[in-house]
Amino acid sequence: MAEEKYAILSENSDMVLGEAILMERRGSTMTMKLLDDVKFLNGLELIKFHKMQSYAEIYQGKITEIKGNLLSLSEVVNISAKMRNEIKIKIRIDTKLIQLFPEEEEKIPISIPITTNDISCGGIGFVSKANLDKENKYEVVIHVTSDPIVVDLDIVRKEFQPEQNQYVYGSKFSDLNIVEERMLREAIFRLQMRRHHKRIMEEKNR
Repeated sequence: MAEEKYAILSENSDMVLGEAILMERRGSTMTMKLLDDVKFLNGLELIKFHKMQSYAEIYQGKITEIKGNLLSLSEVVNISAKMRNEIKIKIRIDTKLIQLFPEEEEKIPISIPITTNDISCGGIGFVSKANLDKENKYEVVIHVTSDPIVVDLDIVRKEFQPEQNQYVYGSKFSDLNIVEERMLREAIFRLQMRRHHKRIMEEKNR
């Protein structure tokens, strides 16, 4: 039987804290063997984690005991449905926002340079010099997935930063399908794991 490996996430789910292998699962209880120093769990009562072979499933569990490198959890539940907007990664990528117009206006779509602050399965945070109207329709090219995807989005937050002469925006995707969401979630987890391994190597080399 192949081992089940899990990534343990930070409280706000934008960072992988550590890795673990499933030792036993009975109903809503689990025992996992930690592959990283257990200190990263200090102060935590609940943890979120996902199976590294399946990006669709995300869980939460209550820490009941840490003995050596063995972690015991209770009240384990699948929280995938409510984690759609919370799984994110802070990442700066230069890309384009495309402003769309109704067909009857016969206008050519406008390309607007933006830089992302973070990407989640629910939307992106980004900055731009452009003063964008929340009422307009936009689409964005997402480059972090294995194949770039183009997604419609709506702007939900807007703030001007005079010192940088730029606007900070929050947006939500309006047409992300199941396949695209899985691709995006996989890309986010892959980037999180890459950063985690880099962090571990840097600590070992100090």
